[in-house]
Amino acid sequence: MPKDPEIYINREISWLHFNERVLQEAMDNTTPLLERARFLGIYSNNRDEFFRVRVATLKRLLKYETDHEIVGKSTGLVLEQIIKNVNDQEKRFTAAHQKVVNDLAKNHIYLLDENKLNNEQGEFVRTYFREHVRPYLFPLMLRNVKTLASLKDDSFYLGVYLHAEEMEAEYALVQVPIGQVPRFLELPSENNNYYLIMLDDVIRYCLNEVFSVFGYEKFEAYTIKFTRDAEIEMDDDVSKSFMEIMSESVKRRLKGEPVRFVYDKQIPDELLKLLVKKFNITKRDTMRAGGRYHNMKDFMEFPRLGSQSLRYPEMPPVPHPDMPSNVSMFDSILKKDIMLHFPYHSFQYILEWLREASIDPKVRSIKMTFYRAARDSKVMNALINAARNGKYVTVFMELQARFDEEANIYWTNKLQDEGVKIIKTI
Repeated sequence: MPKDPEIYINREISWLHFNERVLQEAMDNTTPLLERARFLGIYSNNRDEFFRVRVATLKRLLKYETDHEIVGKSTGLVLEQIIKNVNDQEKRFTAAHQKVVNDLAKNHIYLLDENKLNNEQGEFVRTYFREHVRPYLFPLMLRNVKTLASLKDDSFYLGVYLHAEEMEAEYALVQVPIGQVPRFLELPSENNNYYLIMLDDVIRYCLNEVFSVFGYEKFEAYTIKFTRDAEIEMDDDVSKSFMEIMSESVKRRLKGEPVRFVYDKQIPDELLKLLVKKFNITKRDTMRAGGRYHNMKDFMEFPRLGSQSLRYPEMPPVPHPDMPSNVSMFDSILKKDIMLHFPYHSFQYILEWLREASIDPKVRSIKMTFYRAARDSKVMNALINAARNGKYVTVFMELQARFDEEANIYWTNKLQDEGVKIIKTI
């Protein structure tokens, strides 16, 4: 086997090359426009997970090597190469994003910010803000907060500079409520033109409704986003069950050390220094000045507007010729082996099969393996129904499915409550 290290590519650098191919899809003019917007979101989401896991692991390793005076390792060099590659890709991402925005405008889909709204649009935004956004806003006044170490990194924030004549300037932090409110708000269309505004700009437009009661007259908001170390630390306490260890480990992830901090390059120096101090950002952490918008993974849910030519053609699942409706699936399987290809065939076949099995008197037991399960999983509900119908149901559950540990723990407890036998991660 060749031993020359020059012929190998570090796996983390190789992963960045993979994600760049995702970015290339967003830059490819032959890709439908709305799909290009989605690829921007996929690229951004991938990069967030890369920092939360791979970069976080390398930083842990580098700290260990430094603390124990271990020399001769390439961890530091790999991290430097990662930052260089990420910065280079960020320039291409910014250009690709601007090109997508420009091309959207050519197709009568306009992304507006808070400064481009007409009176009618402004009233629409204020009404939406009062009814759907403001209930989720709970600002933190930074001078009163000792630390921000407990804030979640699954969203992003607006650092707000508040000032008025004859009043001392104040700084606040507002979490943008992604998850509770969609990132994109569709404004009333006009003359076959579509208008969108991003949630962060909705908040910017209405900041006076949040802070003016305290006498402030001017408001400036700057986006920041931080990423925590999301690696699971497993407690070796033998007195605890594996479920307890996993549950506690997932909770500790919420307070993981920051590994990346990105911010609007226009942010005032005093506000930036205050945030860095409150977040306990150190020289070991990656800090990068960026543009006005962050958390671009939300482009995966970009609204499906405009003509059909702007998106991939719809591909509804095709019916399987050997599995006609209103015929027992067991009878069909007894006749011949049947191969299902997802997503080209409907997953409904699996649900129908489980439903039939749950009430068939000849079925005694059902056994399945799960790596990930959605929070509203229909398959899980079908298995619960089977257990209620007296079937012996066994599920092997992978509790360490990255970023789905919490959902899998939820389903493990739910299934056990319904009498399902759970075989947990080995």
